[in-house]
Amino acid sequence: MKPSNLATRNTPSTARTVKILSILIAVSLVLALLCSVWYSMSKDISATVKLDEVRLVQLEDPKEGDPAAIMHTTAGDMLFLLYPDECPLAVANFTQLAESGYYNDTYVFRVEQDVFFSGGSPKADGSLAEGGMDDPRENVERELTQNMWPFRGALCSLTTGSERGFWKLLTGTQKTFNGSRFLVVDSIEMTEEIVSGLQEGEKENPVADAFVEHGGIPNYSQQLTVFGQLYDGFEVLDAITGAALTGAENAMRPVEDIMITSVEIVSYSDALIQNKK
Repeated sequence: MKPSNLATRNTPSTARTVKILSILIAVSLVLALLCSVWYSMSKDISATVKLDEVRLVQLEDPKEGDPAAIMHTTAGDMLFLLYPDECPLAVANFTQLAESGYYNDTYVFRVEQDVFFSGGSPKADGSLAEGGMDDPRENVERELTQNMWPFRGALCSLTTGSERGFWKLLTGTQKTFNGSRFLVVDSIEMTEEIVSGLQEGEKENPVADAFVEHGGIPNYSQQLTVFGQLYDGFEVLDAITGAALTGAENAMRPVEDIMITSVEIVSYSDALIQNKK
């Protein structure tokens, strides 16, 4: 018996509907899987931090001969301690760039008022030097450690990009890279709400206590490579982050150029502090 004309006409439409529904279901499953992976990735970052094993090296007094850097700027000098044991790749990249003269006459190219400044670009707009992302110095793998945090005065590498590929993203094996430019943390306002949120959960939380006492940007935690810590020159940090600004949101620059005239790699000694004063 031949099918009716109505059935014949409806068959292609029904098939298309089933195909569309199948595609939508498949897309929904993929999105659900992605959400699950992203959630598990965020949980894994937290899980890697064992609070009873955290050593807040940034808050320890330096020893004679520890690696350090003096950042000479038009706003004044800042002395940073460097931590090659925690972030060897970032410290090596920063040291090599500084010793080569790369940071000479580079710009503070972005400021968030009283919160942070970004610097180390040869161009006032913050763009990379010639060669950009093809340059090995802009492809240094991010280093996250439970001993380094974005407290006030933290010296951090700015992210330049990450590996592409759906499978790497899906499996959480995607690598993130840093480059030559850096960010120095000042502090957000530690409101009662933020303090309460930091102290919630763990009874003993040295990281939360340090943020409350010293300031910083808690939401940058385990997101940026923190490879140095300001030890002397906080008044210079405040002067830079407190400068008058111009530009659109997320691209704020000092009205008057603030330059990094050079970065000098040194070994720490008390004499350095005395010579700066």
